[in-house]
Amino acid sequence: MIFSIFRSNPRGWLIVAVIFFTVSFSFAARMSLPVLIPVWEKEFDWTRTFLTSGAALIMIIMGGVAPYAGHLLDKFGARYLVSGGTMLSGFCIIIAAFMDNAAIWLSPAWVFIGIYCILSAIGYGMISLPVATATITREFIENRGLATSIGTSGVGGGQLLFIPLIAWVITLIGWRPTLTLFGILIIGMGLLSLFLLPNEGKSGDEKKESEENSKSFLEKFNLLIRHPVFWLLGGAYFICGFTTAGVVKVHLIPYAASCGFSITTGAAATGVLAGFDMFGMVLSGFLTDRLSRPGLLGTVYFLRALSFIMLFFITDNYAILFLFAIIFGTLDFATVPPTAGLIASHLGVSTMGFNMGILFLGHSIGGALGALVGGTMFDFFQTYDWTWIMALAFALLAAVLAWSVPEKRDSNLETVKLEKTR
Repeated sequence: MIFSIFRSNPRGWLIVAVIFFTVSFSFAARMSLPVLIPVWEKEFDWTRTFLTSGAALIMIIMGGVAPYAGHLLDKFGARYLVSGGTMLSGFCIIIAAFMDNAAIWLSPAWVFIGIYCILSAIGYGMISLPVATATITREFIENRGLATSIGTSGVGGGQLLFIPLIAWVITLIGWRPTLTLFGILIIGMGLLSLFLLPNEGKSGDEKKESEENSKSFLEKFNLLIRHPVFWLLGGAYFICGFTTAGVVKVHLIPYAASCGFSITTGAAATGVLAGFDMFGMVLSGFLTDRLSRPGLLGTVYFLRALSFIMLFFITDNYAILFLFAIIFGTLDFATVPPTAGLIASHLGVSTMGFNMGILFLGHSIGGALGALVGGTMFDFFQTYDWTWIMALAFALLAAVLAWSVPEKRDSNLETVKLEKTR
């Protein structure tokens, strides 16, 4: 069965593999900052606030770039967009390795903000999840959910593999050679994707929708905001960003430290969470092709809400901390395949890049807001309890929004299934 799935669309599965590795490198580069914070605090005498504001800046700019990247993807295809974004982020990582060097006339602070954060975030936005999901979606009718989930699971794979590796190599040879080597690897992946990714703006099944690709950015946006499904899925995805990228990804390690765990233990729990991101995304993709997608998506949000209850009982219990990491990691990116599938079915594949880009912008804004609100509430109450309560309530709201989306399967998929039964 597995081999028949891959033989049915070899071109499509090659693209899935390329997207998996480009996304892995991109997200690993973006998440390298937490590893570098202690080093840069000591070497440049920077404050934690200054460095974490850079992380928020990356998130906002990446989200802002995503809709424009999706628009370009719809018009011109993935090849130059993905390869260009990957190589841009690689060059930025290399330049960051030469901060406070005579070869760089900018001050270290300006290199950090301007190159490592702003310019690299443009590259990350060009190979963000909306671009990845749209690139894969246009190559598949059957097994679309599975293909999307495998390709985008590189998000967890990159963090699971490269973040511990970067931390280990830094202890061996220092952060400057480490960033240089990693940047070279990223550029190499960008060059590889230049030769392996397709360059057409639409697949053969999308020719009938070709007029959609000729629409301007504003025309697409006006059409999108008039669709009720956009507001249901967009609202849920905004909450998704608030509860994951904002609340948990930023505040889990500090919360674990406040419970008496070491920073190493908190980081290990975060690594476990990233590893189960991959499992959850692939499982969700498999189920997306077989179950009601609104039902699946709403259930993921509902279970995510329940998982926040565990955080009230962690205290110094290692088992609960890592059990939460496993459960939340499984649910973390499980929203992507059903959301992408519903967007493709309701709003069309030809504008998939743009539509997912707008949703990703909302996700990023939610993430930035979650990070800010979580920190502010902790400073005010000196506890994370109210942060978890807010996240739980919002996740329940997201479940209701997702369950309100009507199911709509692609007619082409039904035709394929009918032909297979003959």
